[in-house]
Amino acid sequence: MGHLAVVELVVGAVGTGAVAAMTLPGVVNLRKSAWSLRKDYEQVDALYEDQDGVATEKSQAAFSDKIPKLFVYLSSVLGSSVTLASALWATLNPEKSLLIWNWLQFGAWMLLILQAASFALEKDSVKRFRVSCYGAVSSFVLFLAIAVVNLLHFSKTGSTAKESAVHIGLQIGSAFATLVLLFAYLFIPRRADVYYNGRIVDRQYSATAIERLTYGWAQHVLDYAGKNKDMKIEEIPNVDYLTRSENLQQFFFAVQKGGRLGYRLLYAHANAFLWQTAYTIIQCFLQFGPQVAMYRILKYLEARAEGPVSAVEGWAYVLGLFLTMALSGWFDQRMFWVSWSRLAIPLRMQLSALVFLKAMKRKDAKGVEKASIKGDKSVDGASDAGDSKKESPEEDDLLQKTQQSTINLIGIDAKRVGEFCAWNNYIFGSVLRLAIALTFLQRLIGWPSLLAGLAFNILTLPFNIWASKRYGVAQDVLMKSRDRKMGVITEALRGIRQIKFSALERQWQDKIGEVREQELKSQWACFMADSVVMACWIVTPIMLSAVSLSTYALLHGGLAPSKAFTTLAVFANLEVTLSVIPPLIAESFDAWISLCRIEKFLNSPEKEDRTVDAEEIAFEGASVAWPADEDVSGDERFTLPNLNLRFPSKELSVICGATGSGKSLLLASVLGEVDILAGVVKIPKAHPAEKRFDHKANSDNWIIDSCVAYVAQTPWIENASVKNNILFGLPYDSKRYKKVLHACALVKDLEMLEDGENTEIGANGINLSGGQRWRLSFARALYSRAGILVLDDIFSAVDAHVGRHIFELGLTGELGNGRTRLLVTHHVGLCLPKAVYLVALNQEGTVQHAGLVEELRRSGSLSSIMERKDNVSEEEDKDSVIEDADVKDKIAPQPDVPVQFDDTNPEDAADANIAAKAAAKKFVQDEAKESGRVKWKVYGGYLKYTGGVLFWVMALLLFMIYQATLLAKSWWIKIWSSTYETEAISFQHVAMRIQTVPISLKKAASPSTDNDLVYYMGVYVGISIFVCILGTVRYIWLYWGSIRGSRILSDRMTHMVLRAPLRWLDTVPVGRILNRFTADFTVIDSNMSMELGNFLYNALMVVGSLVAGLFVSPYMIIFAVILQFTCWRVASMFLGGAREIKRLESNAKSPIFEHFGAALGGLSTIRAFDKTHDYISTMFERIDNHGAAFWYIFMLNRWLSLRLSFIGAIFCAIVSGIIVGSKSIDAALAGFALQFGLEYSECISWALRMYANVELGMNAAERILEYTEIKTENQGGESAPAAWPSEGRLVVKNLVAGYAEDLPPVLKGLSFEVEANKRIGVVGRTGAGKSSLTLALFRFLEARKGSITIDGIDIYTLKLHELRSRLAIIPQDPVLFSGTVRSNLDPFDQYEDYQLRDALERAHLIKAERSGQVTPGLSQEPANANIFEDLSSAISEGGHSLSQGQRQLLCLARAIVSRPKIMVLDEATSAVDMDTDALIQQSIREEFNDSTLIVIAHRLSTIADFDKILVMSDGRVEEYDEPHKLMEQKGDFYRMVNESGEKEKLEAIIANKAKASS
Repeated sequence: MGHLAVVELVVGAVGTGAVAAMTLPGVVNLRKSAWSLRKDYEQVDALYEDQDGVATEKSQAAFSDKIPKLFVYLSSVLGSSVTLASALWATLNPEKSLLIWNWLQFGAWMLLILQAASFALEKDSVKRFRVSCYGAVSSFVLFLAIAVVNLLHFSKTGSTAKESAVHIGLQIGSAFATLVLLFAYLFIPRRADVYYNGRIVDRQYSATAIERLTYGWAQHVLDYAGKNKDMKIEEIPNVDYLTRSENLQQFFFAVQKGGRLGYRLLYAHANAFLWQTAYTIIQCFLQFGPQVAMYRILKYLEARAEGPVSAVEGWAYVLGLFLTMALSGWFDQRMFWVSWSRLAIPLRMQLSALVFLKAMKRKDAKGVEKASIKGDKSVDGASDAGDSKKESPEEDDLLQKTQQSTINLIGIDAKRVGEFCAWNNYIFGSVLRLAIALTFLQRLIGWPSLLAGLAFNILTLPFNIWASKRYGVAQDVLMKSRDRKMGVITEALRGIRQIKFSALERQWQDKIGEVREQELKSQWACFMADSVVMACWIVTPIMLSAVSLSTYALLHGGLAPSKAFTTLAVFANLEVTLSVIPPLIAESFDAWISLCRIEKFLNSPEKEDRTVDAEEIAFEGASVAWPADEDVSGDERFTLPNLNLRFPSKELSVICGATGSGKSLLLASVLGEVDILAGVVKIPKAHPAEKRFDHKANSDNWIIDSCVAYVAQTPWIENASVKNNILFGLPYDSKRYKKVLHACALVKDLEMLEDGENTEIGANGINLSGGQRWRLSFARALYSRAGILVLDDIFSAVDAHVGRHIFELGLTGELGNGRTRLLVTHHVGLCLPKAVYLVALNQEGTVQHAGLVEELRRSGSLSSIMERKDNVSEEEDKDSVIEDADVKDKIAPQPDVPVQFDDTNPEDAADANIAAKAAAKKFVQDEAKESGRVKWKVYGGYLKYTGGVLFWVMALLLFMIYQATLLAKSWWIKIWSSTYETEAISFQHVAMRIQTVPISLKKAASPSTDNDLVYYMGVYVGISIFVCILGTVRYIWLYWGSIRGSRILSDRMTHMVLRAPLRWLDTVPVGRILNRFTADFTVIDSNMSMELGNFLYNALMVVGSLVAGLFVSPYMIIFAVILQFTCWRVASMFLGGAREIKRLESNAKSPIFEHFGAALGGLSTIRAFDKTHDYISTMFERIDNHGAAFWYIFMLNRWLSLRLSFIGAIFCAIVSGIIVGSKSIDAALAGFALQFGLEYSECISWALRMYANVELGMNAAERILEYTEIKTENQGGESAPAAWPSEGRLVVKNLVAGYAEDLPPVLKGLSFEVEANKRIGVVGRTGAGKSSLTLALFRFLEARKGSITIDGIDIYTLKLHELRSRLAIIPQDPVLFSGTVRSNLDPFDQYEDYQLRDALERAHLIKAERSGQVTPGLSQEPANANIFEDLSSAISEGGHSLSQGQRQLLCLARAIVSRPKIMVLDEATSAVDMDTDALIQQSIREEFNDSTLIVIAHRLSTIADFDKILVMSDGRVEEYDEPHKLMEQKGDFYRMVNESGEKEKLEAIIANKAKASS
């Protein structure tokens, strides 16, 4: 009894002390709650609210904890009553029980009563939940104390007296009450469900404690996703406060410590890193608990073979095995949960938010710094993709500056850094596990044996280091290859119209294929380096065990089963530990490279506001240049020097100059988008957007004088409705809105659109004409509250009469007057009469004239400006001066001009024209999402492309042989160790029935001799070496198939996308396609083969574990089937929901990429309108949407893994229980079975998780295969004759065509003929069908009726490539690619340098004499030199380093090089000045006198001297004849000439043409 008294005292004191410690917070809370009750007698019902969100009335009403509360009260009363009775009984019968323990137990229950009182009085649900957690811990501690004390007491005394039975009953009652109280507390919910932005917030902090411990709060989402196959991203619960991207970026900036990005991230997430470390340390120790229990079980069996042992001891070890496995599994999942939910996912979201935030603040440098690369290849390396030489730092910088590389920082780099943080704990965790394992092994086999094994494995260390370095280099190259590939693909997609017009699909597919091949070579290099590392970690534990066990056998002359199989189990555990090192090394290199890339981007220069606040816009001795990321001197980039300008407030100022003279640069300086090299720039400063109170704006306070609105030279349009593009986030003012539509001539356009103002506009206005895009952009500026309008050439893409309409009613009308307007234009004659200030820039980028218009007129400077710029006479100037009333009279009656508002009731007129006729259709369709399980055809497609049936049969065979060899290796240890048992034990009849070969081996085994030892050692080492070789070969085989499949899928997808119909390409955002080329192909390239291999390995390991279990008892098959079925049911539940969420996660990436791309494309416009905050908020929302889906994928993984690990623990407990319970099983066979039983838990968990990963990964294959099966343009037809077209005769007969089968026709019976070598001008109002005619000529519109013949051949009978390659077009929106002047003129090296220079001369980009130049570019050479003089001069992405006019001229030069027989010019010179336009028209007449020209033009002067004019209206021919005959008919063309503002000039040109023809 003395010993029991000590136990009573120690356990009781510890238990009661722990309960008291847990009660202390409850007592404090009880005092506060009581005081609160005395102070406030009435409780005001209010909706629950915290930083996560606000509860709704419905969720508040649904929140209830009444039932668990009831159980808390009942169990507290029951437990205290029972323990009081037990204590009294013990007092009356001190010799029958533990007296002190019973009274300590009663004291503990009194403390629990205090906790229950505190729980009952607390009204705040969160505080009540906290009290319940203390109560749950107290109950658990008390239950353990009751169990331990009573088990020890009754196991020693063995009393069965009646009094003891009474005491046992009371103790069982106390334990039962404690368990009820424990679970009652665990089922207390924390709070009502809260909502944020209308969406429920993740229930982690609303759920009960038991749900949080078991990830049970995911069950609702899992069930919902499994039942609702059309689940939307908005239906996934929102992330909590700590995981929202907006808050995460604030947390980052709140960190003051650390300089480097990595240190700041470490400080920002220090708490999560500490928890991750704590769980990792605990897990490292628990991970070896099962091996310790296994060792004790085998020692128990060895002892049992020698004599009687206590059965209780054996079952205690079985219980210990189960508990250590269960606890290890729980801590393992907890470690993963913290790693992903508090590190990986928040870090990825945080970095994504930081990158976008930086992009919105960064200098908008478009490659203007001096970046000329010697040689003929493009800057991005696309032309020399096959060259594997190391890139130069300059080339790396250029790659880093492309838009796609910036987006890749979110798509790839942030993901890699986040994933590394989820696994980084394995670095020190592996070291700790290794230390624990070595300590354990030293106790098992001694230092000599262990050191012998370690000495052998040190030999693999140099290979491991070498392979790791090689892998790091390969990953660096791979990242650059992916950036280069995405740069090429992005440019191809953005320039897809030009590619298809020019029939360059094959060349671009080859170009993409070259960079893709380089990427796959880099991927293969990574695989090979990874294979060497993998071979090292396979060799290390296997050969470590082989050498160590062999040395132990040599030293001790035998090998006991307890030593052998426990050592193998530890080595197997060590193998798992070491197996994560290769991917961890790979991820560490990846993460470091990605972190450096992100850090470099975040440290790049930001836009600096160096302007000075003033009342008006002024330049005082200022020199400005396009922004550059580096410190580049002014001599190395295009500069506007020594500017002294003062733009009058609330007046119209005009800026003119030759193409490329720096007009856009001057406007950019007003926006603050330039580097100020010297002097002062004064700009009125506006209040921040949040202080403008836009929602309170009305007609009286609408205009804010200091706010800016901007219309870029290339109009930027959002993917939104027409109305939303105009409003641009401002409140809807019906009267102002309708005035804007009228002033911008948009009413007629909206009337023609089926959905009116609600018509969705594609990205960059893809479904609008050039004129519509400009007018829509101008409408946005006109509707805005800005008092300063910065307008870059808004008249270049509109008809003359529409331009005058916009000028008179918009720019200088009611909505424009009273605002400071800075207008860049070549239409000086139109604007000058109402302009107050004029700036004229000369060809060298200096100010030639600047001042008030009246002063310039008096000084005579105005005449020289007019003569040089517009060549219009004084009389024509006077014709341009039209008052508002005159404009209404002259414009309103014309059918080609949009309908005018009635002055008496404009609202009704507008409503009649702009209202949608039905529910608006979506132009950009939502991304398709499959539902249900991944179809077998997806698996079949992927397996077919990776090698087919023979390949995968061979792969399966390799993995099966590997698994069989592992079984053989362990079985051989079983045979070896059984030969050294002290007593010969015959094989069990079970093993005899299952397998007979081991019996013969057993019988053949002789007593231990040196020869036998060498024999057993030799066979074991030989098997181990074979396992090492095969283990590496099987993955190399899969890698080879993966590369093969990736190559084929990439080629097929590229082929299909490049040949997709233009309608499909217009309605599918570029970001959505890029998502396939980036994220999805990354999965296919890098992950899928490894996941398939891991699935095969773990699935076969499960089979091996079951086979090993069968050697113990055939009845194991029953338990195995039950457990396998249970596992499959759990996994099926998981897959049903996780599959849908994974699809949503994949789709959720596309909006991020699309929004990022759109924001980068319109950065200047967004910043000018001060809408940066709105775009950042939208990005935060999209990042959160993706983060929520990603969060739930990994949370559901934890849900699955925890349940599978628990099932595995049950299986292992059953195996060990049968072993302990059976008297006929020896230690050797038990060790063999237990070794695989221990692995069963891990293997079945990983097998099902890998299957889930394969299925979820197949989602990427599913999405890629979807794009390999899209409908393409018909590539069939006949080949054209070699010299076709030889004449260029065009006949269009009764042509009816539309954009899609479900859309009405846009060409309605069009008929006309064009004789060979004639020049035809095409005119007509917006929507007349001019661009549709162009598309029909190139067969982008298939004819529903009628035909188009060229030189007698129907174009619809020809192959598409044959047709388009023989024609040429110069589009209104010029398409250039990053590279050089040469690569844009001749992308595939088909012409000599002199031919390219000749084309540049004829396009008037350079002069034949090198002494000067006509159109200087935005140069990087000293003194604003002409970059076109050097064919190797760099062109930035999209040609943004050039002006719009320069881009058009370079496209013209490209057409001159090819010299087609039929050429179409669609407003090809709309953005160039009049002088250059005249020279270009002369060049066209000279260079294409033997070609048929079809020219769409808004400048009637461009086509006035053409052979014929085609006037179109509503898809039909309105007029078609020679210009002078059309004038005589006095029809539409006649009216256009009269309203052009150049009537006399045009009449003279037409008359001269008529005389020349006669």
